[in-house]
Amino acid sequence: MSFTKSCTSKDSRERLKTSLVNPKYKDSITSFELEDSAGTLTINNNGQFWTAGSLPASPERIQNLLEDLTTIRNLYKISDKISQKSTFGLTNGTEFHLRYNTEDSFHELIFGNQDFSLSSRYLMTEKNTQVYEIDNTLDKYLSTSLQSWAEPFIISQVVLGKIKADDIQRTQVINHEENHISSISDPQKLLDLRHGGYPDFTPDELNEVTSEKPQITINLELGNKNEIEIQLYKSKNENDFIVLTEYKSQKDTRPVFTSASKISSWTYNKIKENTL
Repeated sequence: MSFTKSCTSKDSRERLKTSLVNPKYKDSITSFELEDSAGTLTINNNGQFWTAGSLPASPERIQNLLEDLTTIRNLYKISDKISQKSTFGLTNGTEFHLRYNTEDSFHELIFGNQDFSLSSRYLMTEKNTQVYEIDNTLDKYLSTSLQSWAEPFIISQVVLGKIKADDIQRTQVINHEENHISSISDPQKLLDLRHGGYPDFTPDELNEVTSEKPQITINLELGNKNEIEIQLYKSKNENDFIVLTEYKSQKDTRPVFTSASKISSWTYNKIKENTL
């Protein structure tokens, strides 16, 4: 952060006019790591799109985060250090860590409690023990929930680019249980369906579930010859199904990306209803 000191007659606090992230880093950030008492979420830039865990990340949310982090704003210096009886909430396990990496640097922002007015939040960086007060416009990003960062759709609109219903030239639906082959009746309804986040499994448990034959396999061929394969598996949780979505580009021999997510039985039935 680069600071410009300023004071006003109405407010005796030392005001620092700065961005939380130097704008020169905006296009060179390779990853974010978000951590709080609920867990840790890593968000990576793979050069083509961002991923949140095993799912494509919401490009709009990532772009908004980058914009807000590099916007010039007012910070107010509250203290040079944290006392043992501090109420800042920066060192007691309830704080939120936002770390970001470039190819050659690492930085960290630590967010603490809100102030008494609930309109500002305490903040410090990895550089020193000074405590600042910042407005609450960044509060919407202080979450490690995968669903708050992941793109919501079963079929990504970023991995192979924006996909419209008329981009889907051919569909095939294989119901392995009923040994029946059909096609999708309304591609737009399939594009509109949303997942429910990552399955509640460890990677080993997920591999165990998906090592069996899927209930349904859906193959989509796009007009540009790219392909998408969706496999639906019965979960150990009777109310959920596991979805593996594999994206294949005509330019590559290997899949571009494979995501793992879960859907409800309601969504599963909507998929089955959407077949000819």
